[in-house]
Amino acid sequence: MTRDKHEARAGLGKVFGLVAVLTVLSKFAGLARDIVVLQAFGTSVVADSYNYAYLLTGNVLILFGGLGGPFHSSTVAILTPRKNDQATGHLVGQLLLFTVAALSLVTGIVWLLAPYLVSLIVPAAGHTESYRQLLWHESVAQLRIMSPLIVIAGIVGISYGVLNVYGKVFWPSLSPAIASLAIIVAVVGFADTTGGLCLALGTLVGAIGQMLAQVPGLSKTGLKWGYPIRPQPGLVDYSHMLWPAMVSTSIGQLTIYIDSFFTSQLHEGSWTAIVNANRLIQLPLGVLLTAMLVPILPRFTEQVAAKKEEELKEEFRRALRFLWFLALPMAALLLAIPGPIIQLLFERGHFNEGSRHLFLAALLFLVPSIFFYVARDLITRVFYAHHDSRTPFHVAILAIIVKWILDWALVGPLGVAGISLATTAVTIFNLGLLSLLLRSKIGSLGYSRLTRPLAVMLTGSAAAGCTAYFSQHWLSSVLPTGPFLILITSVTMASLLGLSAYAAICLIFRLEEPLMLIKRLRSIRSS
Repeated sequence: MTRDKHEARAGLGKVFGLVAVLTVLSKFAGLARDIVVLQAFGTSVVADSYNYAYLLTGNVLILFGGLGGPFHSSTVAILTPRKNDQATGHLVGQLLLFTVAALSLVTGIVWLLAPYLVSLIVPAAGHTESYRQLLWHESVAQLRIMSPLIVIAGIVGISYGVLNVYGKVFWPSLSPAIASLAIIVAVVGFADTTGGLCLALGTLVGAIGQMLAQVPGLSKTGLKWGYPIRPQPGLVDYSHMLWPAMVSTSIGQLTIYIDSFFTSQLHEGSWTAIVNANRLIQLPLGVLLTAMLVPILPRFTEQVAAKKEEELKEEFRRALRFLWFLALPMAALLLAIPGPIIQLLFERGHFNEGSRHLFLAALLFLVPSIFFYVARDLITRVFYAHHDSRTPFHVAILAIIVKWILDWALVGPLGVAGISLATTAVTIFNLGLLSLLLRSKIGSLGYSRLTRPLAVMLTGSAAAGCTAYFSQHWLSSVLPTGPFLILITSVTMASLLGLSAYAAICLIFRLEEPLMLIKRLRSIRSS
């Protein structure tokens, strides 16, 4: 292996490690937020209203403005070959200027049409008229408060992309924690006086803080800022990347609106259960994907520009193996002891036993999607590296049709679990179709080379799940402490024993991923 390749991988690993640590902090701040919110509001109509309003505002910030979103990915793809160009600052300024103008118009439309949008995506069929009116009123009020998040999404997404290109990953990875902390403060300090509106107000304040946190990093990029009206070189290429990616993401978002449409006819709190089950999945998954996708997209882009397709495929396989190595044991634990985990994290205050059963039904059928989700998101970045956002867009359109059919077929007999099962099935569909289309574009990705390591990981994950399940049940029956201490001790010990079983099997079969993980942890400590 050449020296340049060694240095590139070392740099990739170091950035992966740093982003992983910072994202872990952000994700745990998000977990703390969810615990506080669920304790205060449980799976009530107030919580449902906030989560429905969040679909059109906060979700836009996460999907459009987040790391790996269309603004971030398009900015990275266009700026990477121009990072040393004197005119890049003017291009970035123009992107920000045009984005704020366009998204301000969208924000105004959403604010005006809020009552119609809410009644469209949340019909609440089958509920009483009084319940429906309460749900709509609360959702509209929260939606209007949070509507500026649409503009903030574009600013944050472009900022993330600029900072990624110039190697400044600290604030993009950590700043989501600001949003979570703002919601915690709002709920703890103002829930008694403002009711559910404290959720929307805290979300808006947190998003503004998240945006302002990017300013110090942007000032250190060395860019000469300007805000010209005349189109700059790169603007057309950026538009060709951004709009299909935005439409693709929006189309993909329609599957969530389909979910909300069908879920609104179910028991009160069902949507809150689905949203928070997704967030619990995203706690480990978001860390892995964010940490890997931040450094890997520029790397993929450089390899495509240099016409090094075989190196790109090798990098893809290594990244996928590492993601699977970290994700599979986490999925095993969530399948083995989901009830105790949910009870430990959330069951207090207004989150009661009924809330736990709703949450559990949503979670169990969603966990298997982890395996396919990480692969789908990684393979999408290969398309972006080729400046191809149209193919994921077309796949997303087909996925909407599949999702609607599956929701319609499964929600009736399975309820909340049907939504989760449909989500897992659609993720498999997306990955399969994207893999076939990428194969026709650049040839075989070499999935067959992953057979042995994947078999070892699956065996280790099965051992981890069985170990965690039996040890948690045994510990909960023999420990002499109080109920909460029994729960926290049994869940912690069972998880550690399960992960130890997984690590032992991977080491026995000499997988390289455990050694890669150790090296990356050492690189974080040394830096």
